Amino acid sequence: MNRILLSLCALMLSASAANAQYLTSSVQLSKHNMVTAKAGNVKLHNVVDPSQVNVAKKSLAPQKLNANQKTVGVAGSGTMAGGIGLPSAGNKVKGVYNAMDASDLAKFKGAKIVGARYLIYASLGSSANVELYTIEQVNGKSTPTLYTSKAASSQKVSKQDQTTGEFDQQWNEVTFDKALDVNDVTNGLVLGYTYTQKSTQSGGKYTDECYPIAAGSGTSGVLAYGDLGQGTGWYQVSNEFVICIQLIVEKEGGFPDDLSIAQVATNPMLKPDEKLPFEFYVNNSGSKACTNASFDVLLDNKAVAELTLPKDGSISDEYVKLGATLDLSEYNLENGAHVLGVKVKKVNGEDPSGDTSDDVAAAQFRVYTETTPRQYNLVEQFTSTSCVYCPYGYEALRALAKSRKDVAWVAVHGDLDPNNPDPYTNSNAEPLIGYSTSGYPSANFNRFNLGGDQLATNIATEDYDGFATQMGNLLDQEDEIAPSVVNLQMETNLTVGDNPNLKDATLNITVKGKGVKGAGKILEGATLGLYVTENGVKSKQYSPNGWIGTYNHENVLRVIGTQAPWGDVITWNGDNFEMTYEVTIPKKQYNYNENKNTLNAVAFVSLPFVVTVDGKNYYNADLNNVWVNQCQFLELPKGQATAIKGVETSENATVVARYAADGSEISAPVKGINILKLSDGTTRKVVVK
Repeated sequence: MNRILLSLCALMLSASAANAQYLTSSVQLSKHNMVTAKAGNVKLHNVVDPSQVNVAKKSLAPQKLNANQKTVGVAGSGTMAGGIGLPSAGNKVKGVYNAMDASDLAKFKGAKIVGARYLIYASLGSSANVELYTIEQVNGKSTPTLYTSKAASSQKVSKQDQTTGEFDQQWNEVTFDKALDVNDVTNGLVLGYTYTQKSTQSGGKYTDECYPIAAGSGTSGVLAYGDLGQGTGWYQVSNEFVICIQLIVEKEGGFPDDLSIAQVATNPMLKPDEKLPFEFYVNNSGSKACTNASFDVLLDNKAVAELTLPKDGSISDEYVKLGATLDLSEYNLENGAHVLGVKVKKVNGEDPSGDTSDDVAAAQFRVYTETTPRQYNLVEQFTSTSCVYCPYGYEALRALAKSRKDVAWVAVHGDLDPNNPDPYTNSNAEPLIGYSTSGYPSANFNRFNLGGDQLATNIATEDYDGFATQMGNLLDQEDEIAPSVVNLQMETNLTVGDNPNLKDATLNITVKGKGVKGAGKILEGATLGLYVTENGVKSKQYSPNGWIGTYNHENVLRVIGTQAPWGDVITWNGDNFEMTYEVTIPKKQYNYNENKNTLNAVAFVSLPFVVTVDGKNYYNADLNNVWVNQCQFLELPKGQATAIKGVETSENATVVARYAADGSEISAPVKGINILKLSDGTTRKVVVK
């Protein structure tokens, strides 16, 4: 079974062109109207059940392009997601850029780079220039060297529809005075524009003109040039966004059709007699839209079906989504992990040619027959005492924890401002932060991918009750599409020092897992995670109104109890396991002076986000397969304690039937009121937005 692997250092690398070295700035890109983000923007990535292949939409490429031209950009640069800026930097920032690796242009050998197109959210100023840099070796270092520059003269602005939230993408185009042969790009490129950063305010907030940079969602990052704290140079200012700018490449005779499959998505768990829905994303490097293509559907690397693009469908340079279902009852699958793949079979009636290395992609799913109730849901919050919007995230999670009693909340602190280090950071948590998020405040919810290119989702919202309702529904949906197959029990013995300021505490803990039939195969390779958290921690916190002198930091991660900070691989004894730890809790990181239970233990079983291959550790880049299957929580008293079950409420029961508001039975959540019939005989009404 193939895994997508990234080295531990590679995932932390933002701008990868030629391994160029860029400074990291404490000045970060800010997003326009970030705190007004609605909870409704958060949704579980759960594929629907299409009966036919979806019709592909036409490309958004500008009509001005000649027949022998194409646009090329980093992932996310072709679709606008919002306006961003560096208003706190003012005139210290001169320009913003995307870094492109030479591999991004591999499909276009023999072509020439003749220009660029870009989107903007507000005027860049009259002196703005579009700039193209090549990565050159200067004094032994990879350095951007200006190749050509062109005035950004037209500057059509892309506006957002306030009703739909969609952007009317108005592309601006420039033609460079000298073309660059793609064959000459041996290291990489930097593409962007200079602009005038404004810092005007109204009512204490920056105005729209302070966010002129049209941004897409992407992890290759944004570079800025200027003096942002360590002298004039190139700075990394985000790995959450990319700017919406792309190269225009031209080739005599045009570009032949060459399809690429970027991702396959499917439900994480199914029974062996269910229908497996799946989606995949495909684009075309050819000059024209491809209207004749077919794909092999692979099950455990064996072709079992064929999909054909419908007559009214087309595949162009923008990725389009296709989907279908596969009836698993025909294949007699055993409990455990399986792989669904999609491979390009025919293009215009011919075998695929050109670059065929990206003609296939796959997704993992697990087959099960029995389940056990979920005990707790793991919520990993990413926060920082110097994060201006993190109090909003805290309030949102407080509302969620108040609305249901099965939330195991862990606050993972990180350093955002080097000048104001967070006193609650834990160096062992750095792999988790680096894997999950690029911004604060955010959170993982049972480590499910909620439809983005990073695991965590933004939780900055002022609609706390709406957030709690939606995320509560989401947790129920997670349990429905990936039900628990193991029950966790914790046995603890906590010895605290007479004076917590002077003496460490010792926690002896045994975690036992009792699985259903086939659990050891279903969760083969899974890891056990173990956190110790503390409540009632009070210190300063930054906020939109400035510094708060005394703020209540809840559920602060103090210790990761496993040997590996990303969790220890479980050794199964059939369908059960038992693992024992002795955990030291450092002095000054707990307080039992008033006989209050301030410490908590959180144990959980999840698919690994770090795997070991040939003795080397790698991040698992398949964000759809790192989810938490079961979680247990215990408030830690002095001495011995046992956590056997979760909260005895209907939240732990599984959904056996779902009905719409009119009483009709439905197979998946629908917008509006859903009535859930649970395995314990009770019913619950939930609102799906």
